Amino acid sequence: MSSRIDQSLTYHADKYVAKVEGDPSAEMHLQAAILEWQHRKVLSERTYILFDRNDRRIAGRLDIRPPPAGFSYVHFTGGGRHVEEGRALAKRLPRGGLFVVVQHSEAAEGLHAILPWAVLAICLVALVLGVSATFLFAKLTAERLSETQHIAAAIAAGDLSRRIPMDRLDGMFAEQGESLNQMLDHMEELVRAQQLFSSNLAHDLRTPLMRLRSLLETASRDDQVTFPSLLERAERECTSIINIFDALLRLAEIETGQHPTAMAQVSLRPLLEDIADTMEPVINDCGGTLAVRQLDDVTITGDPDLINQLMINLIENVATHTPRGTNVTLALESGESGAMITVCDDGPGLATGDFVRITKPFERGSAASARTGSGLGLAIASAIARFHRGSLELVDASPGLEVRVRIPANDDQNASVRGGMPRAS
Repeated sequence: MSSRIDQSLTYHADKYVAKVEGDPSAEMHLQAAILEWQHRKVLSERTYILFDRNDRRIAGRLDIRPPPAGFSYVHFTGGGRHVEEGRALAKRLPRGGLFVVVQHSEAAEGLHAILPWAVLAICLVALVLGVSATFLFAKLTAERLSETQHIAAAIAAGDLSRRIPMDRLDGMFAEQGESLNQMLDHMEELVRAQQLFSSNLAHDLRTPLMRLRSLLETASRDDQVTFPSLLERAERECTSIINIFDALLRLAEIETGQHPTAMAQVSLRPLLEDIADTMEPVINDCGGTLAVRQLDDVTITGDPDLINQLMINLIENVATHTPRGTNVTLALESGESGAMITVCDDGPGLATGDFVRITKPFERGSAASARTGSGLGLAIASAIARFHRGSLELVDASPGLEVRVRIPANDDQNASVRGGMPRAS
């Protein structure tokens, strides 16, 4: 507003002074122009004053002292009642006179007068709204946290089906609720997996224990049973139970990273050649053949004993859970991501829905459910692959099943575990 007043003063001062510039009788012409303007304008926010070289006012209605040249503030009595302030622009004329343009600044003064009250009112309104919004937000937060607390209490009491309702949530509350629901889904899945694991373990242990009990009952009733034969059969059943527990301990050690390990540079090609020579008679006894298709030179950082156990588990799985005459093909390929070991058979294969399920403990394919075995072979093999920061994948070979084991080749993550125990995911 002040800038606009100054621009207006400059414009009107230049307009009048420019008309008489270079005129020897400039003061007389300005005096006439001011008088003529006063005759036309009874009321105006702007007025003109002319002083002679002796600072005597010779034109203009406003009674003020001559201001200095340039912009300044002047005070005058408005309507003869109270002192007012105006903004003035004074220009010195060639013959010593002074031409002054004064503009009343009542609007600016009024704005300056109400501005502190306006700012105070805005601050008070903002404070009231802010406090109200804070209390409202706190109330909504308390309600939602209370609802979450009740759900958490129900879950702690054993009801894992409870979830945080998402219909009334938005923003960060929706994100938090979604994260908590995902965590609860995962917890419920883990609990169900644990329950299934316990059920499968009990089932797998019950069978040899029942057979052992039957042997003992038979021996107690039948005097014709030879003692060495009884001991041999009982020992087989006990060995079966011990093997299950040994496999469980190995799986737990590998999964938790507590398996005694000696990480080193392992050349996979000679290792797989030795495994093929060792396991070929096992496949031959089952009426099949073990062929080596392709073995690239790949070096990884790993535990050779665990890699050896992984491969033996995969090949024994074919010998145990496929019909006689099933053939096995072993291959090792080198890729950008590392080594890929492939064990492929031409047996009946698996249903697509079994691919993920049978890598879990005590799970078997539907076609192999009646066959012997603990159901831990593929679970241990998958754990060993993850122990080496790799993966195990089952693929339909049409016919048969193909198991692909991917292990990074000398990656930094594996190299960093030489001095300590890595924890498998």
